[in-house]
Amino acid sequence: MSAPDFSDAASRLCTACGMCCNGVLFHIVRLQPTDSVKSLESLGMKVSRKKKEPYFNQPCRFLRECTCTIYQDRPSRCRLFECTQIQQMAKGETSEAEAASIVMLTRQAVSRLEALLEQWGNLEKQLPLTERCNQMLPLVSPEERLILADEMRGLNQLLNQHFRLEAVELSIC
Repeated sequence: MSAPDFSDAASRLCTACGMCCNGVLFHIVRLQPTDSVKSLESLGMKVSRKKKEPYFNQPCRFLRECTCTIYQDRPSRCRLFECTQIQQMAKGETSEAEAASIVMLTRQAVSRLEALLEQWGNLEKQLPLTERCNQMLPLVSPEERLILADEMRGLNQLLNQHFRLEAVELSIC
């Protein structure tokens, strides 16, 4: 695939996915020394600090649908991140159609989990998905806890296999 064709395919995939920005893949994004905290804050980004290191929480407040509203001014990590699907497309190991199919399958798993959370009264969409699930665990019945754990395990497997660069074992369940 030529560079312009790959760039277009990657852009289509990213704007169909958004999971690196919507609180599904990550909880926070650490800012880099090359990022201007003042500039990002002037755009409306709420920057926090942990051990003096700046970061912002996910879901990103600048994500609309699956599009970044500060794309030209986005932080370094956002510019550099490529999920496994993008990397595999770049290497010719998967096609855009195959990657799009995996995105759709994974977004369906996210939707099922979000529907359960909404059904059980958790509407806090400003929090990362795993955090919302962890909030619900002590509040639901044992049967519902098993359903939630199973859905989260299935989603985590999809994310680790198809999106994350390193497997992450979530603390839920």
